[in-house]
This record gives sequence, C-alpha cells and structure tokens, in this order.
Amino acid sequence: MKEKDLRIDELRIVRMIAETASVSKAAQLLDMPQSNVSRALNALERRLGLEIFIRHPRALILSEFGDQFLRRADILLDKHNDLLDMSGTWKRSLNGMVTLGAPIGIQAFLARYLLPPVLRSAPELTVNILTRNPDERAQKHGTLFASDCDLLLSFFQPQDESLIARPLTRFRMGLFACADYIVQSPLHDVDELAQHRCITLRTLGGIRNSWHCYNAAGESIQVEVNGSSVCDNILPAIELAKQGLGIVYAPFYSVAAELEAGTLQPCLPRERGVNMQAWLIYRQRGVLPHRVQVIMDSIMESAKLHAHRLV
Repeated sequence: MKEKDLRIDELRIVRMIAETASVSKAAQLLDMPQSNVSRALNALERRLGLEIFIRHPRALILSEFGDQFLRRADILLDKHNDLLDMSGTWKRSLNGMVTLGAPIGIQAFLARYLLPPVLRSAPELTVNILTRNPDERAQKHGTLFASDCDLLLSFFQPQDESLIARPLTRFRMGLFACADYIVQSPLHDVDELAQHRCITLRTLGGIRNSWHCYNAAGESIQVEVNGSSVCDNILPAIELAKQGLGIVYAPFYSVAAELEAGTLQPCLPRERGVNMQAWLIYRQRGVLPHRVQVIMDSIMESAKLHAHRLV
C-alpha cells in the first residue's frame, strides 16, 4: 500500500467525528480509545498535508477541504459497505449481526414484543441493541444516524434527507405520578401543571419542556413546564415519579410495568394523551443485507400486532 493510500478505518473515524463534532464522542461510538482516534486523525492530516477539521474549544468543525473530503469519503464507505453487503446477500444467509439503535425507554418493549418472533424463527441471527437516546438537537433539526447502526428507531425523522425513514408505529403519551402524589396533589386539567412538580427531560429541552395533551374540552394544547428535576433519559424520570417527586411525561409503553404493579398511575384519562410517531431509519443502499431486511420486516409486522399496547 502506498504511503498516502487511505484506509477504510480512517474514513470511518473522520465520518464519526464529523457526525459528533467531538473526538471523545466519536471514540465512544466507535468503541475505541480516544487517544487512538485522535492519533489516527492527526496522522491522516499529516499525510495529506491538509486540515480536515478546524479545532474550536468545544467542537471540531469541518474545514472547506474537510467538507469536500467527507463527501467523497461517504461515497467510498457506502460503496465499501455495498460490496460487503452484496457478498453477504449473495449467499442469502442470515448469519451475522444486525445493529439496532433505540432510545433506552423503548428497549424493554422491543425485547418483550418486537424482537422475539424473528429471533425464535432465525436463531442464527445476532441482534446488537445499542442505546441511542436523542438529544435536544434532534427535536429541532432531526435525529442523527450513527454509522455504527444498521437500523435506528427514533421519535424524530432524520436530519439527513438521503436516509430512509419508515413509519413504524404510533404511541400514546401520558402524564404519570405515584398514587400518593395524585391523592395529595390531584391534577384536574393540563393548565394546572404550572402548580405541580414536573420531571423534565433533556431531550425535550432541559429544565423547560413543552408537554402536549388534550384538555378537558378536547382541545390539543401544548403546556410549557419547568422541571423540579431534569433527567437525561426516561428511566430515572420514571423512578423519580415512583418516589413521589413529581409528574413525568412519558409514553404509556415505557410505564406499562409500573401501571400494572400500581407504582404509577395516569394523572389524566388515557384518551387525554396525544399520539406520536416512531420511525425506523436506515441508509439507502443498492443492496440491503438480507439479515437487516428480515429484522426490519419482522419489527414492522410485530409493531402492527402490538399496536394496541402502544396507543
């Protein structure tokens, strides 16, 4: 190999840094030591004699050259993946791994209802479930599709318009608190939320969230609430609500076990919750690996069968 030949792993590192604007986040997603990622980037820039990224105190931004470099690197990586996928598809084999990214709050539902049918019928398949929680930017600008995923389950459409986003299912949101909280501080309508302790999510804006519900008159409204606690994901928010520390805004599926056990209760009737859309996102490829297609089709079908549990 010539000295200036590009390696696929170097291009993957550049792509991931561009997606995250951070060497440390890229290293985490690539499951590599941060020092190795930083060293690989610096070595590549030295070999090229050009800066791919402009270093800012809080982020790495593509240089003008880096933007053009990444456009061509994306084409090479996609062609490389297509070549590998074509080889696997040629055999029509289900052997191999499918990496599925999903928010932590829906993973139990995936494991309980959506994945078992395909894993029982195709035991040679391996599913790698990664936690991919959306951040505040996803709500405003669209979700990012990490290059380490084959499929991504998201509540927001992708930022990259070249990706394919299939509507997976609709799910109902609700307001929940423990029984003691509801007895001591009953919620009669959504316009009273300002008087309550609310547990907010960083995904929805941090300390200040916008919660969408139907009021007593059947009107769809959005209520701005301030958080007495702010959580990075839905699991600690649910736990705080179980401890009587406020009201949590969450999908019904994510609190199904708590509702069944009686540790949480809806603050308002179920029909007052709004339905939201979940998407199954994947890269547009000339040849989709057979194992990915099988997992995707099975998840879509299982979601239809269990739609009543979601809304």
